[in-house]
Amino acid sequence: MKIEDITMNRIKSALQFFMLCNCLFVAPAFAIAPVTVAEVSKAPLTSEIAVNGTLYGKDDVTLTAGISGRLMYVAEPGSEINKNDILARMDTLPLELDKARQEEMLNRANINLRLYQQDLTRLKELAKSSSAALSQVDEVQNKHDLARSDIALANVELRVIEDKLTRATIRAPFTGVVSERFKRAGREINRADELLTLLDIHHLEVRLYVPVKYLKYLQTGITLPITSGDLSQPDTASAIITAVIPSTDPRSQTVEIPANLQTDNQHAWAIGQLVDVTVPLRTKNDVLLVNRDALIIRKQGTHVVKIDGQHKAIQIPVTVGSGKGELVAISPLADNSLNAGDKIAIRGAERLQTGQEVDVQSK
Repeated sequence: MKIEDITMNRIKSALQFFMLCNCLFVAPAFAIAPVTVAEVSKAPLTSEIAVNGTLYGKDDVTLTAGISGRLMYVAEPGSEINKNDILARMDTLPLELDKARQEEMLNRANINLRLYQQDLTRLKELAKSSSAALSQVDEVQNKHDLARSDIALANVELRVIEDKLTRATIRAPFTGVVSERFKRAGREINRADELLTLLDIHHLEVRLYVPVKYLKYLQTGITLPITSGDLSQPDTASAIITAVIPSTDPRSQTVEIPANLQTDNQHAWAIGQLVDVTVPLRTKNDVLLVNRDALIIRKQGTHVVKIDGQHKAIQIPVTVGSGKGELVAISPLADNSLNAGDKIAIRGAERLQTGQEVDVQSK
């Protein structure tokens, strides 16, 4: 036999063996893939953000002069003041003189009224017998009425002076501490000039600014954890939101949230102090929640893989919302394609195709 024939026979035998092997080992369209699954849950999503807040006295006030005149006394900065204590006092001598003069004017008007009353009574009797002209009666009647009007005006003026005398002494509207003094005793001041600032150290309020995109999560009554001080031993307290002010700062795009500080140790906190505030964010309605590991992110979008009752994979496109920890909120693009209690793959789902059979593994 020639060498060429032997070589051709060997090639034919090799080709037949290769074709036989291909027939014996045909791979299936999809191999059974092992996966780990978790259930889809439905509940409100609670997350949180950290923001800074500043402490203020709830009733902090800058007091102004009630009248013009000479300032006789102003409380010093740092003074601890009780409610109704005197904070400032004006020189009241000019007002007392005005009051004395007005009282004499009132007395004079009363004397004139009595005189005109007597003349009017006498002229009316004479007019009955035609002994007095009616014009005389009318003239005295007018003087009588004007005297009564003068008395009324004098009483009003007395009330005005008494009000000024009351406002000449400024008393504390609440218990607190004087933080700043703007005018000193001995100066001539005008009404509404600022005199001092009184801080309400017993009722503190946290004012924080939260990004407007979280406005829908905020409402009155929510409790906020507060921390400040040394990180190893921080001071902690809580605050309750008292109002949500829906007015956005154009530059920072934040809204102001005031919250009352709840603590028994008021002396551990200072007005103007910067504090760390944790703001909880809770959705109003229940949302679908899945493990973050279930999300398959591709260029065309994000999807999760649902495992049906026949252990077959189904790709479900979703949109991703907020999250906390290992849970994240999702919304399926197709209605009713995903419900609470459904099984989704959280391990081994990267290469799964719709219709592929899987082997569910325990965690």
